Amino acid sequence: MKKLENNINLALQLLVFTLPILIIIGAFAVNSFAIIFSLYGLVNYKFLIRNNIVKRRVLFFFFSFLILIFPYDSINFQNSIVKYLAFFRFILMLFGLIVFFSKQNTNEFFSILYKIYTIYLIIISIDVLTEQFYGSNILGYSTDYTGRIASFTNDELIIGYIVSFLFIFSSASLYKKTHYKYFYIISILFLIISFIIGERSNFLKLFLLILTFYLINLIYFEKLKLRIFLWIVPIFIILLTSSYEFSKNTPQGKKLFKKINSLDIVEIKKNFYASRHASQYFTAYNIFLNYPIFGIGINNYYEESSKRQYENTDLQATGSRVTNHPHQLYLEIISEVGLFGSIYFFFVIFYPIYISVKALIKSNSSFLLSHLLLHIFFVMPLFPSGSFFGTNYGIPFWFNLSILLYLTKKKNLD
Repeated sequence: MKKLENNINLALQLLVFTLPILIIIGAFAVNSFAIIFSLYGLVNYKFLIRNNIVKRRVLFFFFSFLILIFPYDSINFQNSIVKYLAFFRFILMLFGLIVFFSKQNTNEFFSILYKIYTIYLIIISIDVLTEQFYGSNILGYSTDYTGRIASFTNDELIIGYIVSFLFIFSSASLYKKTHYKYFYIISILFLIISFIIGERSNFLKLFLLILTFYLINLIYFEKLKLRIFLWIVPIFIILLTSSYEFSKNTPQGKKLFKKINSLDIVEIKKNFYASRHASQYFTAYNIFLNYPIFGIGINNYYEESSKRQYENTDLQATGSRVTNHPHQLYLEIISEVGLFGSIYFFFVIFYPIYISVKALIKSNSSFLLSHLLLHIFFVMPLFPSGSFFGTNYGIPFWFNLSILLYLTKKKNLD
């Protein structure tokens, strides 16, 4: 029996170590990850409760309050109920992972995990540069989308999201293993990689979160002297200005800066109204106005958005409104589950931030900070995002959330 447990544990470790690869492979692979850890959570639910790994009221809310997102007023109940039931894999996976982490030699396991994810980050970065300079990546993948890099994800074009995930995930480990000066250089290098990839939203989020991570570590954890900090600020501004001047005429730069070059509100509004995101955002908002209490039901955005009533001739890309999701997390939530279901998701989003900040004040843990910032990366308002109910965005979100909740309970975080 002991040998069987060890073999199961090794298999689960392998799954965790290879999650980024599974995301690249596709939905079937990463869903298999979720299902396996969901089953592991079910089998070990007594362990979870007996060892008080997670407070009972938190368990109660995560499971019993799923009634809030039930498709009560769904426009396509059959479609929604399937997606609703599939959503349970996220919750079960979350607690399965927390149980799994609790059974590991924590410091050793996470040390290996951070090293492996850093290796993935380096390999992907080399692949991105290969495609940038030679026209295709190591496997021969490329894209006709000007200013974007395909890399290993080929037609999916989500490599920028994966790079952001891996860097923020590994940031504390990189920071601990290098002096803050070298971490500054490393951060700039990976920001350049993110810029080259050409995913505007992920680049901006990564930039803001790296800056936040760096400043909190320097000011709050390291208690850096003011005179040293005053040296860093002008160097940062000079580098930022130089980077802008150097990159503004590149395909990536034109796409990134075209909406922020002008401070003219009328021009900014005109650029936004011409974007495909505008049509998706306005459509999601109007759907919410039509179904404010329960929403249209999970996974029904495509069906509802295709209706002629949501056409808007004031928007240049009104046809782009018809997609699987509105590409903005909060608009996706309110349009698909309404105000009633939003109660559940706002708890899922903001409760971990609350308990993480409390734990962070006590622990001064860079590792906890990095996973908190990664959580914020997923739920940052205003920026476009992947589908919260989808596989590629949803499973990494819940995976990181499991680590975040686990670390808030751990006393010696570093």
